Amino acid sequence: MAGNPDFDLLVTTTLRKRMGKVADNATVSTALLDRLRRKGKNKKVDGGRTIVQPLEIGLNPNGGFFSGSDTLSTTIFDHLTAAEYQWRNAYMPCGWTGEERRKNSGDSQVIEAVASRIKNTEDSLVDLIAQASYSNGTSFGGKQMHGLGLMVVASPSSGVVGGIDRGGTGNTFWRNQTGTVAMATAQNLAGSSGANPSPMIQAMNTLTFACARGKDKPDLYVTDTVGYSRYTESMQGLQQITNTEMAGAGFINLKYYAGGTNADVVLDNGYCPSKTMYALNTDYIYFVTHTDLDFQPLGGERIPVNQDAIIKYFGVMGNFAASNLARQGILTSSN
Repeated sequence: MAGNPDFDLLVTTTLRKRMGKVADNATVSTALLDRLRRKGKNKKVDGGRTIVQPLEIGLNPNGGFFSGSDTLSTTIFDHLTAAEYQWRNAYMPCGWTGEERRKNSGDSQVIEAVASRIKNTEDSLVDLIAQASYSNGTSFGGKQMHGLGLMVVASPSSGVVGGIDRGGTGNTFWRNQTGTVAMATAQNLAGSSGANPSPMIQAMNTLTFACARGKDKPDLYVTDTVGYSRYTESMQGLQQITNTEMAGAGFINLKYYAGGTNADVVLDNGYCPSKTMYALNTDYIYFVTHTDLDFQPLGGERIPVNQDAIIKYFGVMGNFAASNLARQGILTSSN
């Protein structure tokens, strides 16, 4: 008999066994996804027309001080609203031609061929999600997951996020914080202009204080090679402390302390925009996936009518969501 009769069964079994591993690999592909996983912000839900994230928009303004028989306000304050995010679907094909299946007829050859092809497919899907974590959701005809490119932007007074118009009256609570610094200018411990702290540290401090509210402060700073170089130069000669947990996961990182903040500054030279640093409070950011398609096989095998081949898919249904954008920040370059 030509080929291996167990080839399809082996592929299917291997795909299913590796799905949990793919989900874990995806969450350690970027510093943001890794942090969300560690903090339990990788939410898994089992349905819903959209992803609904409740928001607390402010404190009740109707209280006050009184004496004697003063009239007290009876106004009911509705402190909750909701952001509504659309589901997005990502997939990656994994296929073999009939010729490949017939050539790999021995047990050892089959196992090697299946493992190699599936590993490549896994890596490709992980990369697709990593790219989406920085996207504004406009690629693939607007079907892409949206990430920081939509939620944390340099001009936050316009645009719609989660169904809420940032430019609308009363919606200032839905605008992230911003800052600029000359990232194209090399710095040293004393700063490029002789200032101490350096312009980079000053800009990070200012942005951090803008993002802070009480105990809420950014816990993760993600930046590209340029931004990370400016931060490293600013700290040159000082004791540089890394987060051993993140370093153990393969990330290049340093610590940042300001205003009570104990945060990680992490290099992401993959899809993080050039000359950009994000100051993120990951208590309010989520990666939401559907339990029925959480890095899992997508349907059965497909056999093209005009090709000697078999295609299998696996994918993920989900999106990124945020519940508080005012606690997030972005630092961009002025040169």
